[in-house]
Amino acid sequence: SEQHCKNRVIHKRSEALEGEFEEEQSYQDILCAIQLLIHLGTKDFTDLCNSSKGVETGQITDLIFFGLQQILPLMTQGLLQYPTLCQMYFSLVGFMVETYPEKLCALPFELFSSLLDSLLFGMSHSDSLVSKSSLQGLASLAKEHLKTHALASHLATKGDIIENCSQRLIQEVIFKPIIWDRLEPSGMALLPLAAIDVQKFIGLVSVISQQLGSDDKQQRMHQAFERLIKPQVLAKVAAEGREGRMVRIQFKNNFDAFVRDIHSFLIVK
Repeated sequence: SEQHCKNRVIHKRSEALEGEFEEEQSYQDILCAIQLLIHLGTKDFTDLCNSSKGVETGQITDLIFFGLQQILPLMTQGLLQYPTLCQMYFSLVGFMVETYPEKLCALPFELFSSLLDSLLFGMSHSDSLVSKSSLQGLASLAKEHLKTHALASHLATKGDIIENCSQRLIQEVIFKPIIWDRLEPSGMALLPLAAIDVQKFIGLVSVISQQLGSDDKQQRMHQAFERLIKPQVLAKVAAEGREGRMVRIQFKNNFDAFVRDIHSFLIVK
């Protein structure tokens, strides 16, 4: 009946409004929580706690880490569309991953997967600050695994984590016009990812090149990657001190040339 149809429309609208209200409430709650965690991590707060309250830095770190664990399952791509929340979230995650990568690598698989998904989402974000935080976070996780095999348990659960990260970085960032405002962090993320397993990375490049169609483009892409990915250089990525620093500088320069070469004949739209 006409009245029945009207009731259904009203009911659907009320459900939609309720959904919007719940998302708005989640936004406010999560934003407040993230702001609090960021404040807890500031040097002024840490110094104050150490000097007047007798609270150790490790206790504050554990509290921030516990808070992040509660937030990770709540973060959705819908909530990450809110600019302020998005920037705050990646500021917190970027700080935590860069400072305590071993803790984040040791997260339970589901939480680690949520974290990684958000980093992969953020690396191609239009906001360059969000993308840089995401790429630096990805690089920190990969470097930690290179040094300590910290992701071994996660790789036992899902063996293609590294290949998936590398493929998405190449296809969603490096091959795209957005690369130019995130060039250096993209290269510094690709370097440890490729170094984890050079042969698997070379195999991934072959798979990607086969999608190009043109034999000429496939050959040019292979040649470009051969100039960039040198096993003897990648073997030294995890090195500390001057040796590791020189490898990163050399790769940075080679990566710049690589991207300009690739974009001269291939831009994935």
